[in-house]
Amino acid sequence: MNMQKRWVDDMLDLYNAAKRLRDDPWAQTIMEALEAGYEASEHNEQTRKQTLLEKRLIEIDARLNLLRKEFEQAESVKSRQQLYEQAIKLQVERAQIEEERKRHLDSINSS
Repeated sequence: MNMQKRWVDDMLDLYNAAKRLRDDPWAQTIMEALEAGYEASEHNEQTRKQTLLEKRLIEIDARLNLLRKEFEQAESVKSRQQLYEQAIKLQVERAQIEEERKRHLDSINSS
C-alpha cells in the first residue's frame, strides 16, 4: 500500500471516529484535510503529465534533428525516402502531443 493511500485510509478512519463521537467540528477539519490532500495530489498528477509530454517533445525534436542530418548525408533515394517517412511520423506525433498539451493546459486553466 502506498503512502498516499495509507494516509487517505487513516484520515477516513479518523473521520469515522469523529462521526461516531458526534464531533462535527473535528469531522469537518478532517474532511477539509482530505479535500486539500486530493487537490494537491491532482496538481502533482497534472504536473507529472505535463513533464512527460514536454520530455517526449524534446526527444522527438532531438530525433528530428538527427534524421535531418542523416537525410543530408544519405546517398540513395530509397534511404532518403525512409528517413523522410520517419520524420513525417515524428512530426505527426509531435503535433498530437502539442494538441494534448494544449488541452491539458486549457483544462488546468479552466479549473
